[in-house]
Amino acid sequence: MDYREFHNTARSGATRVWRIAVEGSQIYTEFGQLGGKMQEVVDVGKAKNLGKSNEVSAEQDALNIAERTILSKTRKGYRETGEQGRMELNPYDLPECDPLPENLCFYKPYNSLSSRMTALLKAGQAWLVRKYDGEMMVVQKTMAGKCKMYSRRMLRTHHLETDIPWEERFPQIVMEIEGNSNIPNGTVLLGEMIAAAGEEDDRWAVAQILKSKCRKALRLQETSGWLRFVIWDVAWADGGILLGQMAYKSRRGEASYYVDNTEGDYLLLPDILDPIWPIEAIQEDIETLGWEGLVAIDPEATYGDKGFNLRGKAERPRTACCKIKPVYEDDFVAMWDPENGIGKYGNGKYRGMLGAVELYQRNSSGEMTYICSCGNGWSKEYIAQNSTLDCWPKVIQVKYESRTYKSKGGDTDALQFPRFVQERTDKSEEECLNPDL
Repeated sequence: MDYREFHNTARSGATRVWRIAVEGSQIYTEFGQLGGKMQEVVDVGKAKNLGKSNEVSAEQDALNIAERTILSKTRKGYRETGEQGRMELNPYDLPECDPLPENLCFYKPYNSLSSRMTALLKAGQAWLVRKYDGEMMVVQKTMAGKCKMYSRRMLRTHHLETDIPWEERFPQIVMEIEGNSNIPNGTVLLGEMIAAAGEEDDRWAVAQILKSKCRKALRLQETSGWLRFVIWDVAWADGGILLGQMAYKSRRGEASYYVDNTEGDYLLLPDILDPIWPIEAIQEDIETLGWEGLVAIDPEATYGDKGFNLRGKAERPRTACCKIKPVYEDDFVAMWDPENGIGKYGNGKYRGMLGAVELYQRNSSGEMTYICSCGNGWSKEYIAQNSTLDCWPKVIQVKYESRTYKSKGGDTDALQFPRFVQERTDKSEEECLNPDL
């Protein structure tokens, strides 16, 4: 069988291997570590839209699935055997890349307080930085002085408008970046797109603009206000690496210098609160202010080699930055198949429909681990639209009051009072990773 082979380098330095081949309507994939035992999975393409002008045969569907899967793997840093360039990039060369590579991936805050961050907060040595409820984007000022924008997955365009880059729908951000003499060429900014002033935590307004095509996105902003970019971090400046080598407080100082020279109100920095303790007081402050949350940050941390990578998978530097919310939230893989003992049907008028799902996260070895069931928070519309098996599994965001861990002496890995918040269509199952499991 004629396999295409792709390699990626794990954090440990080991080489991961992934192969794919299509034979008729069957898709064969193999994966494992170079030199080790390979696992094999076989999927089957399905004929679609029979008798219609857009009919797709099972064989063509198999080819389409293979191409989509290959694209997903290359965006995560896999490189086809014999292909040159992608994995050989030196971090020092990245500011000169135009555009930045799709397998470039930046850090995310850890989802809960680590023991070290707890100690820093108690000692008054951590910063509490406002967390906005927006959508992450990366903004680059190229070596030629041009503004380029990227999604969290480092895509340059909306998936339905591959010829129109993101900056076409955000002329206000382009103006602030290109017209700001304080921002040197060869600079890469990490941040959040947030709604207009007074609506900072309206994530839906942001998502609606990002998901719409360009002309509609511009009309929405003309009506409801232009989106703004909150600078969370500075990865590179003037062609030099800051992230991983310079302390966060210095990187924030660099960002302050940029914001001081803005002409409009479209570049800003997140607020910093005075450090307080205990955690209940912090959560009470968040609720009082009506904020989406805070991030506890060690101002002296550089983030080392966890700041960014070319593996297409975000690191979470748990000793450097951790989320705090008034109630806890996290993302889980939700599964529902009651006939096979996975989840439950509803009761009463929802009998035979969606009731409770099972929640899972991956442990540090990448293995799927059962957490608990979740049956609260569904709307009647959501139940009506998601009561068939083909809707599951999916990634969902869940709120909860607290959780236990077997690794920390608990009897289970369960959540207390879990309830559904929303689907996370922007996240994959592989991103539901929890090193504490």
